[in-house]
Amino acid sequence: MPEKLSKEKIKETFKKFDYNGNGILSLAEIDKAAIELYPQFADEKPVLLRAYKAADASKDGFIQLKEFDRLIDLLYYYDEVYHIFQQLDKNKDKRISFEEFKKGHELVGLQHHSADELKKDFDEIDTNQGGYILFEELCIYVAKKKLVSSEANA
Repeated sequence: MPEKLSKEKIKETFKKFDYNGNGILSLAEIDKAAIELYPQFADEKPVLLRAYKAADASKDGFIQLKEFDRLIDLLYYYDEVYHIFQQLDKNKDKRISFEEFKKGHELVGLQHHSADELKKDFDEIDTNQGGYILFEELCIYVAKKKLVSSEANA
């Protein structure tokens, strides 16, 4: 994880990307800022979207200055989770089947479990009961269980 930005640097960066000067950043402004500041996130839109949603503490659809440093931290946190997700998603269909989960559950921080215990864990992560684990579901689970080490948990 990169060095934590100073309060002044956060303020300066926020102001730079607040193109219309309204004191809030839209998802489009954040996307442009993330790509410029952190080019490694250019192809990781699920990471950006998840960090944006989690950092929006006010739930108004925008990121305010006081939420911006958390957004930066969450980009790195969810990037770690995204790499785990990609390793589990063997067939690259952007969802994890129970078979994929069984083969790689250690990546999520779960130790050896019986098939019944693994199914229970899978079902707990699969909150929409769709039969697959989606990226957002995995993010929520690992943050709740603190399975991925990071200073930012959401």
